[in-house]
Amino acid sequence: MDWTAPRHCAFMALCLLRTAAAAFCPIEINPERVVVKYGDPVSANCTVTRTTRGMGWEASVGSIDMQTGPQSLVWSVSNLTDWAVEPKCYANFDTEPKQCLKKLNILLYKYPDRVSISSVGHTGPMEEGRQYLLQCDVQSIAPVQYLSVNWYRGGALIHTETFTRNTTRTPVNVSPTLPITPNRTDDRVLYMCEAELRLGPEGLQANPVMKSEPLNITVLYEPVLKDPHVEHVLVKHGVEDEYLTCSASGNPAPRYEWKFPPGLPNDQQPQSEEGGTRLHLSPVFPGEYVCNATNSYGTASKTFVVSVEEVCLIARPLSVTTATSLPCPCLPCSAGIRPTPD
Repeated sequence: MDWTAPRHCAFMALCLLRTAAAAFCPIEINPERVVVKYGDPVSANCTVTRTTRGMGWEASVGSIDMQTGPQSLVWSVSNLTDWAVEPKCYANFDTEPKQCLKKLNILLYKYPDRVSISSVGHTGPMEEGRQYLLQCDVQSIAPVQYLSVNWYRGGALIHTETFTRNTTRTPVNVSPTLPITPNRTDDRVLYMCEAELRLGPEGLQANPVMKSEPLNITVLYEPVLKDPHVEHVLVKHGVEDEYLTCSASGNPAPRYEWKFPPGLPNDQQPQSEEGGTRLHLSPVFPGEYVCNATNSYGTASKTFVVSVEEVCLIARPLSVTTATSLPCPCLPCSAGIRPTPD
C-alpha cells in the first residue's frame, strides 16, 4: 500500500490553493488598453480593491515609486515616444497575494511618412495581355502587425494585404506588390493603394488611413470595331447618295483604309471624323466596301454590303392601259405580266 499518495494529494491541493490565491490580483487598470499616436499624451488609472502596504508604477517612462496610503495612482506621459514601453501597476499586501501586478496594454502607432504606387521595372504604356507588377511603398509605419494595404482600381477595392505575423513594434518600411494583366478596359484607369491601420475597438472612430497618388495606366491594344463586322446597307430606289461610317477604338489610335468594289474608281475621298471615318457614295454603286482599321498591334475589318432596291413592272387593273413601277419584292417582270390594252 502506497502511504505517500495522501501526502502527495494534500501537497497538490495546497499548491492549487496558493496558485488560485496568487492568480487573484486585486488591481484594476482603467482603461485596460490604450491606443495612442506617437508623440501624443497618454494616461491610465490604477486602483486596488484591498488595503495595501504600498503601490506604484513600473515603466521605462513615467514610472512612480511605491507610495503608501493611496488606493489609486495615475500613470501619465505628456509625449509618448518609447516604442518598448510596458507600464505595470504593482501593489504590496499584508495577506496573500503579498505582491501582484498588472500590465497596461498599450498600442503606440505612427502614420507612414509616405505612401506611393509604381510599376516595378517598367515605365510608360503597358501592352494588353502582358503581366505587370504594381508596388505600394509604405514608409516608416508602426506597428506593421495592424497594417492593411488596400488596392483600388478606378475607385473600387480589388485586393487587401495584411501583415499580422510581423510583431515588430518600431516603424518599418513595407512594399507589397500586386500583379495585373491589363486589357483595353484598363486604358486610362487609375490605380491607387492606401495604408490603413486597423487598431481595434479602442482605436479612433475611423482607422488612420494614408493614400498614394493615383497611377494612370495607359494600355496599348489592337483596334476593336464599335459596330458589327458585317453590315448590310439597302439603298432605296431613287436615292442618289449614301454614307458609310466605320469607327474603332484602339491605342495607338487606328488609321483607316477603304477597299472598293471592282469597277468602282479608287478616287473616293473618305472623310475623317472623331473616332472613325465616313465614306460618301454619290452616286451609289452596289457591292462590298471594306474598311480596315489598323495600328501597330493589329487590324480590324468591317464589310459593308451595299445593294440598291430593284424596280420592276406590274400590271394595273385591266381598265388601265399603262404600267407602274414599284419597289421589289414584287412579281418578277420575267413572269410575263405586261400592261393589257383596254
